[in-house]
Amino acid sequence: MKNLGGGGAHNAGGLGDLLGQLGGRGASGSAAGGLGDILGQLTGGGGASAAGAAGGLGGLGGLLGSLAGARGGDAAGGFENLINQDNPATEPDEEEVARLMLRAMTQAARADGDIDAEEKAKLLDALQDGDPSDMEVVQKILAEPVSAQALAADTPRGLETQVYTMSLNAISPDNQAEGQYLHALAQGLSMKPDTVNQIHDSLGMPRLYN
Repeated sequence: MKNLGGGGAHNAGGLGDLLGQLGGRGASGSAAGGLGDILGQLTGGGGASAAGAAGGLGGLGGLLGSLAGARGGDAAGGFENLINQDNPATEPDEEEVARLMLRAMTQAARADGDIDAEEKAKLLDALQDGDPSDMEVVQKILAEPVSAQALAADTPRGLETQVYTMSLNAISPDNQAEGQYLHALAQGLSMKPDTVNQIHDSLGMPRLYN
């Protein structure tokens, strides 16, 4: 049975926290370094995590493992093995992977409400010193309708767990809309409920299924 609710006040995280983290790019001294650098800032990891995000699937697995520890979950054990177990035989382009993960985060963050004009302006302002092509990519991502099904359809085989984990990391799923979005994404990615719950456990999040 799905646990799509979750009560209580909205925890720290979600869109506001995501935007706040990205807004700190300038202060962190992280110059324009491609979408992988933006992804590292979005996940709050700074330069090291940015390098990991843009350092291939192995680096991405390490980044996601560190996110599990930062969330208070179990970063050890089999989490990185879970993330990396079905990596595609041919590694995708690093920028394409970073774009996909950015899309996963922003789609999840918008699951319970679109980004308003002020939030969008703040996001783009945070990118003003970045590469124009990166800003264009982010603008396109923000303009896309929220669709777990479309994101799942565009996810290469072998990146399902990474996309789901990055989506979950962008939010604190404690309302119906976010739970329904994650359920639709998990179904679109053909993920088993046990695998989904394992990811939630690793990130210290309430389980989606019970």
